[in-house]
Amino acid sequence: MTPVRIVVLLLLLGVVFIGIAWRLEWFSKSTPASGGAASSNKNKELPPQPIKAYVVKKEFLEDRINAVGSIIANEEVELKPEVAGKVTHIFFQEGSMVTKGQLLLQLNDDELQAELKRALVQQELLEKKKARDEKLLQRQGISQEEFESLVAQLEAQKATVEAIQSQIAKTRVLAPFSGQIGLRYVSEGSYVTPTTRIASLIDLSSVKVDFAIPEKYMGVVRKGMKIIFTVAGGAKEYTGTVYAIEPKVESSTRTIPIRAICENRDREILPGAFASVKIVLNKIDNAILIPTEAVVPEMDVKKVFLVKSGKATPVTVKTGIRTESKVQVLEGISEGDTVITAGLMQIKPNMPIKLAEVY
Repeated sequence: MTPVRIVVLLLLLGVVFIGIAWRLEWFSKSTPASGGAASSNKNKELPPQPIKAYVVKKEFLEDRINAVGSIIANEEVELKPEVAGKVTHIFFQEGSMVTKGQLLLQLNDDELQAELKRALVQQELLEKKKARDEKLLQRQGISQEEFESLVAQLEAQKATVEAIQSQIAKTRVLAPFSGQIGLRYVSEGSYVTPTTRIASLIDLSSVKVDFAIPEKYMGVVRKGMKIIFTVAGGAKEYTGTVYAIEPKVESSTRTIPIRAICENRDREILPGAFASVKIVLNKIDNAILIPTEAVVPEMDVKKVFLVKSGKATPVTVKTGIRTESKVQVLEGISEGDTVITAGLMQIKPNMPIKLAEVY
């Protein structure tokens, strides 16, 4: 192909491409324009979006920490024997109250009692011999060495008696503290070992409340502070006192374990129950609260939309304490202002609005 024909062919292709481009540009301009006009006409035909709003008023506010926990007994222990043996006597009733040191159960100790009797007889003989030898020592009837040997024998015998008495004591189960006996798991004639559970002993004169708070409250909660709690299945509120705080943060939960104590004279609160706990840090009588959904976060500030002269007016606010459904406003709005709470995604500054519901 000659150079002239190549040039002509390129010119023709250029003209074709320019024509196609012009047609596409015309189509892209004409289509959105007509569509936008239709959309604009359609929007003008739609009714205003209904908006909900809240009239700001002053309310009572508690700055508090909410937590969940569990109830444990003031003292609780599983009664078990120290040695193995056969149960000869049970001295308690299920569900009864017992006092500290009360005999609850006796194991067979016949052999030990016989050993103790024999050991006491031997001790008595040695004591009489010591009394005689003291007189002989004064008259130099025996040597000092012989007398000291006798004294050593007597002391060893006393130690033997004490050891047997200690073994006898282990055949008895005594109440380690005053409280209430639970269910009994053995009977007279049963053979028990140190792993055998006899019964539970629980002190219900007071109960402890175990709960945990977020680490951000470190230093805020102190010993002696009051807590208010309810237990599952009841609406009655009980008051306790914080008496122990774990001196470290639990790394797995980022919380601080706390323990409080509460009197339980009527034994209404049972160990193991679920507890809802609150600690009141401060009380505010005239706080300005608005629904949390009314606050719009923007970058480093927070805004709300007020209704003024029928238009949406944005206002920057400073917030404080949050509750389950509301947030305290420290600066930016006043009592009596109307705050928009719904339809915020569709609202623009100075946009005319129609209030559908005000509460």
